[in-house]
Amino acid sequence: MINSVRAVIRNNVPAWLNVEVNRYFFQNLQEASAPSTPSEPHGPHWRRIAQVYEALDQAETGATYSSLIQHVRQVTGTGCSRKLIAKWKRERGLR
Repeated sequence: MINSVRAVIRNNVPAWLNVEVNRYFFQNLQEASAPSTPSEPHGPHWRRIAQVYEALDQAETGATYSSLIQHVRQVTGTGCSRKLIAKWKRERGLR
């Protein structure tokens, strides 16, 4: 099966693409077949959300939304939305 797929790829795509497909074929196949753990983050912005949550965890308790946004801006260089702060408060049981 794999040999026939590779033959089709080799015969129907440009040479430069064939090299890229062959180089990463087994690595991608292993990653796709490995079961994902529930702790793996999902969604398009999970890295940024994790970064903001870490900054919010360091902030003082009882702070206002504006002061939390300023704290996130100081720590990460970019502010965050009130909606993300509300989500953080819900998940931490602060609301």
